[in-house]
Amino acid sequence: MSPYDAALQAYPTAPVIFVFDEPLLTEGYRLTFKRLFFMYECLVDLYERIPNPIKELRRGNVVEEVLDFCRTHGATNLAVTETYAPRYRQFVRLFEQQGLAVQQFPKPKLVPYSGVVPKRFMPFWKSIERAAFRD
Repeated sequence: MSPYDAALQAYPTAPVIFVFDEPLLTEGYRLTFKRLFFMYECLVDLYERIPNPIKELRRGNVVEEVLDFCRTHGATNLAVTETYAPRYRQFVRLFEQQGLAVQQFPKPKLVPYSGVVPKRFMPFWKSIERAAFRD
């Protein structure tokens, strides 16, 4: 979730969608409302910063929602940035099986961290913020 995302940078006028993966959130991860709201606020902030004229935020089955979004906007190509998400490759395969041409951009590098295991986000973030935004 960054305005510097490779796919967003490559296609600044393309419609954009983010889907909260409902099955994963309800069956896999046990995220608190506070964490989900934080993610939502980050997406709202991102959508305010990018020039793309069409931006949607949905929740549900990722593949179904993205396919519906593409049909709605007449898209036959999908630009995505690779992620560390466990089902990413499965999603790409399913999009391609449905006839979408998927252009994949390399995932961002993770920042190496060798400090104390963080218990709270903000103190951890303060310690790595500069490194996180370094090229």
